[in-house]
Amino acid sequence: MRILIASLCAIALTLFAAPGPARADSALAGQMAAYSYLLGAPWTCTANVPAMGDAPAHADHFTIAFEIAPHNTMHDHVTGDDYMGDGYYGYSTRANNYWSTSTDNQAGHGVMTSTDGKTYTGMMGMGGMRFQQTTTYTKIDDNHVTMHQTMTAEGQPATTIESACSR
Repeated sequence: MRILIASLCAIALTLFAAPGPARADSALAGQMAAYSYLLGAPWTCTANVPAMGDAPAHADHFTIAFEIAPHNTMHDHVTGDDYMGDGYYGYSTRANNYWSTSTDNQAGHGVMTSTDGKTYTGMMGMGGMRFQQTTTYTKIDDNHVTMHQTMTAEGQPATTIESACSR
């Protein structure tokens, strides 16, 4: 479940970046240029997770650091007390959409796309279980982003998670 939360926080930060100065040693271009301000200091995130299965409702806390990756993409590294994950973000001119991929130390993995950079849809998996997911991101200001994510798995009720990131 942590990949779903951490990856979505990372995606939220990627999608709602305001144009800003790029690092002196590198820069993103085209559709990705607006996300250059994410580089630098790590972001701190909190996800309010509802009760699921045997687990009670709780808050997950983690940090996300961004860096430029080859081919005008961005990489994130997410860390928490018992969690690590990585993601990549880019823009496909051929498909005319944003994309994200992610994987973590708990067998989590996912792929999502967006045509508007605000609402992403796709599949997230953990081991053999797969979730259909929709995530909507709201930029509060240059240093705060919130997320509303809904996940559904076949035969299970929908789960909603609210998250916030800042630096």
